[in-house]
Amino acid sequence: MGRKHRRKRQFFYIYFAFLISLLFLGCATIKSLENRHTNYQHLQNCQKLLAKGNFKEALEENQRILDLFDEAPHKDEALFYMGLIYTHHRNPDKDYKKSGRYFERLIQRYPQSPLVEQAKIWANVLEAINDSKVRIDELSMSNEYLDQGRELLAVGNFKEALQENQRVLSLSEKAPHKDQALFNMGLIYAHYDNPEKDYKKSHMYFERLIQEYPQSPLVEQARIWLDIFNVIEREKQVDIEIEKRKKELKR
Repeated sequence: MGRKHRRKRQFFYIYFAFLISLLFLGCATIKSLENRHTNYQHLQNCQKLLAKGNFKEALEENQRILDLFDEAPHKDEALFYMGLIYTHHRNPDKDYKKSGRYFERLIQRYPQSPLVEQAKIWANVLEAINDSKVRIDELSMSNEYLDQGRELLAVGNFKEALQENQRVLSLSEKAPHKDQALFNMGLIYAHYDNPEKDYKKSHMYFERLIQEYPQSPLVEQARIWLDIFNVIEREKQVDIEIEKRKKELKR
């Protein structure tokens, strides 16, 4: 009887533990279903708000989904909608950079999402737009710096004219008109009225133009200047030699 009693008690404990685990599993499943339904409601609200042009509240609905625990459902969709909202033509806070970041986040965190391919297309398009915008902005800045440099040079302000051209060189690697800036700096250091005239520095800028921008239409002029500097250098050497001979004859 004692052995049978122990077996019954063991069976009871196992059965009780099984019931408890089912209870917890059921609670977890119910909680998961509740989260899925709640997030689905957030997405539905987002779509309605987006249709009305209420972009701020539409973003907030998606952010509520992202603020939940990592495994919460519909996070990929929330990221996708947030990317779309920041590209919307009627959104006063339209921001292609922010939009691209949300699409990239979707791609990285949810690679199995059915929205990944669309997100990749969006990310690629937005990157091209951002690159184009940067080039346009840099073109505008380059033109502005060069114009200011020309005006300063015209009134003999060589130092600030150099600074304006240096600003063009400080822009990104793909910025336009860098060849023109180098050419201008070469001219400034060769200018007859410049109190800090320096043929060596002028030579350096023309040489740099030739090496870094071989397709520039200014290359031929830069080569002519280098040839002139070589002539000047040879004449200097001749003058030095003549002075040396004069001193020797006086001895």
